[in-house]
Amino acid sequence: MCRWRMVATFLTPTFVVFFFTLLSQQPSDIQLSREKRETLRKPILPTNYTKNPYNISHPYDINFEELLIMKDSGQEIPLTPLNAHPFKYILNPSNVCNDPPPKNGSLFVLILIKSAPDNFHLRQTLRMSMEKNPIEQDYVRIVFLMGTSKKEHNKNVLIENALYGDIVQQNFVDSYKNLTIKTVMGYNWAVQHCSNATHILYKDDDFHFNVKNLLKFLTNHDHPQSMLVGYRVDKAPVMRHPASPHFVRKEDYINKTYPPYLAGGAYVVSMDVAKRFVVAFPFVKYIAVDDSYLGIVAMKLNILPQMNSDLFSFKDCKDLDSKVIACRGYTSHKEVFSAWKMYVKRVLSKFYI
Repeated sequence: MCRWRMVATFLTPTFVVFFFTLLSQQPSDIQLSREKRETLRKPILPTNYTKNPYNISHPYDINFEELLIMKDSGQEIPLTPLNAHPFKYILNPSNVCNDPPPKNGSLFVLILIKSAPDNFHLRQTLRMSMEKNPIEQDYVRIVFLMGTSKKEHNKNVLIENALYGDIVQQNFVDSYKNLTIKTVMGYNWAVQHCSNATHILYKDDDFHFNVKNLLKFLTNHDHPQSMLVGYRVDKAPVMRHPASPHFVRKEDYINKTYPPYLAGGAYVVSMDVAKRFVVAFPFVKYIAVDDSYLGIVAMKLNILPQMNSDLFSFKDCKDLDSKVIACRGYTSHKEVFSAWKMYVKRVLSKFYI
């Protein structure tokens, strides 16, 4: 017994020293937490095109769905943005969507209209069309998207916006080659200032639209969320001739064809898809053809645009009162001039009532 006491007396100090040495070498809770966070931050962005027959990287060949998850979880995205968007707002009607729609309505549609600074007559025609639908106005907000003009139209735009308060404008030159910048601006503005909208009707200013038909379509649709629907173009070739307005260099887009995209004259997109677009835009290299560009972004997000040629007409507006959501309203200068005369006549009539 005395022998065991002597052994215990001898080993106790040694064991205590060993125990505290071992304890001092263990990471603290703070260290463990930091290491765990660093592990979570490590990107997992493998290729995502096993489900996509087009195999277009352009140029990041990564899983964009994983990128969305990282964004939602607050993780840092380990990619260098490809597109600079240094432009500032000149006009920003950020309160357009502050007034919510009626409580009994689940739909709230934002109409984004690409317009040019000198197309005042087209904007007025569209504003007048909304005056004919006072009930539907409660469910719809309209803004016009534009850059700046090289001509002397910018002062007129400021006056116009002072009257109507519905113009979103940034300080890039409004030109055909900058349509993608205008489109990105529109989506960014919608997500930042009108995210309470459920859907977006994105259209050109030479397209007429029917709000009643739009709301009816969305109400009766089986899956109103995750929607990207319009007139789909499949297997469109990339224009390589410099004289073409759709010209794209190989250095900007190496593939010979585009993935499916919606013709940019008019289409409907749900807000959840718009938000996904906004996350992806910085990492999908711009090309000048805006509707084809959106097709590339949609492909990267594994979103297949849906075809509905019955609701979006690029020929005429004969079915606008019955079922068509949007249609090309002007196919010639003569039709534009007729619309302008109709607008002037209507304005003058108000002074003689």
